[in-house]
Amino acid sequence: MVKIRYVYWEDEIGGKTCELETIAYRYGYSVGPHGEWEMLIAREDKDVQKDKTVAIKIEQVEIPEKSIVLPCPTLRHALGVVLAGAPGGPMAVETRRFLKEVVFLPIKDGTVHKGDLLSVVNVFHAAPERRFARGAAEKWLQERYRY
Repeated sequence: MVKIRYVYWEDEIGGKTCELETIAYRYGYSVGPHGEWEMLIAREDKDVQKDKTVAIKIEQVEIPEKSIVLPCPTLRHALGVVLAGAPGGPMAVETRRFLKEVVFLPIKDGTVHKGDLLSVVNVFHAAPERRFARGAAEKWLQERYRY
């Protein structure tokens, strides 16, 4: 476990920032064999400039509980790439989340139009495996069963 300070945008990218100090635990997860591709589609027109990241609102994408999102790193839009989706504040993987906005990195000046496909993400069912962190089990056993 480690103490962290989680800094996030409360409502939208570039909006009010919030902080949460908490204890975080490392744990693994198992990913199921079935996944879904979700399209990230622009919900607004946005002028973009090369090498200047910009927030773009997208059609809402639901991320079901116990699911993770992995990028599909193929360039889908000629003007740039999606760096990240923004689900809002801290949420457990066990809760349903929504992507409503993305961080877009343009590689060329131009205009992203409403309805443009920006990217595709992979959504996989994932089961968290809450178990001892690496080394913790061995340490616990050594202390418990000392000779």
